[in-house]
Amino acid sequence: MYSKLLVSSLLLSLLPGCMESGYLVTSLAGNPAAANRPAQVTGPRYTNHRPAATAEETVPLRIKGSFTPGDRAKILRAVNEWNVALNGFVRFTIIEDSGASVANARQSRPWSIMAAEGISPRVVPGPTIALAHTQPLPGSGGLMIVHVDRIGTRDLGSVVMHELGHVLGVGHGEKGLMAALYHPTDQQCVDKATIAAVAAKRRLAVDQLNWCETNVASAAR
Repeated sequence: MYSKLLVSSLLLSLLPGCMESGYLVTSLAGNPAAANRPAQVTGPRYTNHRPAATAEETVPLRIKGSFTPGDRAKILRAVNEWNVALNGFVRFTIIEDSGASVANARQSRPWSIMAAEGISPRVVPGPTIALAHTQPLPGSGGLMIVHVDRIGTRDLGSVVMHELGHVLGVGHGEKGLMAALYHPTDQQCVDKATIAAVAAKRRLAVDQLNWCETNVASAAR
């Protein structure tokens, strides 16, 4: 009950003009192209730059709510791809609900990835609904709310991968992973533009990090 009240309070706070947050939306008309697209057989190839000796920052994540085992596998895939891209300089770590975490040189406060159903606010004007949104909370990391009843044929892992970009402080881009509107080919991997934004945010050299070598979004347009 407490979790449901917390989610409802958070969603009320996300009305336009109230708080800054990250989100990913989809058209109310749906995305028929996603249903007809064949499943991806092999994952995207990433560059392979020299990794950091020790992680400079660890970002703990808790997975909460009614995610299926398949959903959780997709979330872990999104986390793993980001860890490949971050190359050890920053690392996402899954922790248990008990709060136990891995000690590190710099550890952020935990973020919770929560499943929600039946509540889908409009975060931008127009005929769209939120697939997910991310909101930092003062003193406690933040929340990533995933509207599991709205995912449908869309790739949950891609949605979470987009939102993890917001967790890292990256804003929206015109295309690629951080495009605000979901497209079946846009959010497939951590592209160079996204990793360049992370590098700028954390004052890292781009060539210290990794990105997917094939720009899937551009190739498909």
